[in-house]
Order: sequence, then C-alpha cells, then structure tokens
Amino acid sequence: MERAKEKTVELFGRKFKIKKYDAFTGSYILFTIMQKVLPGGMETQIPGENAGNLSDTLPQNRTSMTKQEFTKLLKDCLSVVYETLPAGDRPVFNENGTWGLNDMEDNTPLVLLLAVNVLIFNIGDFFAANGLSELRKSLSGLSLANIKM
Repeated sequence: MERAKEKTVELFGRKFKIKKYDAFTGSYILFTIMQKVLPGGMETQIPGENAGNLSDTLPQNRTSMTKQEFTKLLKDCLSVVYETLPAGDRPVFNENGTWGLNDMEDNTPLVLLLAVNVLIFNIGDFFAANGLSELRKSLSGLSLANIKM
C-alpha cells in the first residue's frame, strides 16, 4: 500500500493542502519533537508504544525549546502547507522566510492548528506503527564491538 503524499484539511472554512516532508526533514522534526517538545510523562500516552520502554528511549536530559527553535519548527511545519484557492495552491510560508498569505502573520489559532496537522500527518504514523519499538529492536544488537572497520 502506497503512503499518502498529501492531505487536505479544512480549518476555519478554508482548505489547506499538507504535503509530506522529505526523509531528512521528517527525521530532524521527529528527533526535535522527541528531545524538545514531548514533555516528560507524555510518553505514556503514545498509542502503540510500550510506555515503560519508551521512557527509556527518550533523552533524559530534555530541555525546553527556545523561541528560536520553536520558530524554526513552525517554519518547517508551514513550509509544506498550501492554501487551495481558485487561482491555484498558494504556499502559507515562502522559501525566502516571508508569509505567502497576507492574513497569516497574526492568525495564531490557524498557524498552530496547521502546525499540529502537519506533525500528525508527517510523523504521527511513526508512533502509530510502533516506530520507536522497531528502532529499539534494530539497535538492540548493535554495539561498537560488532562494527568492523
């Protein structure tokens, strides 16, 4: 079965197309979420994962996200979102770091809802498909002694 490469969501009466991240960006976002965003204790609420083992997998020295890190995360999220308009799809956030839509700059609820939808679409299946369990399993037999150079 082929994975969906885009999804359309309707928020506040507007339609937005969300696209998949490339593998590098998706991996970066996932590790950022696990290290900076996922609060301690929330790991027990991720479906499909063994809560006790998940706590051991996440970094123990997690720190709060800075404003710069949060801004970068939001920009990365919005970089794959386009509003579906009669004249064609329009990017929510441009590659040059400017807003693609005039009314987004001060629309906090819409920006946050779009970011959440992007994260769920792009990395949600990692948790739902037992991604952390598979990662643990693949790394369990790995040690520096087993690597031949």
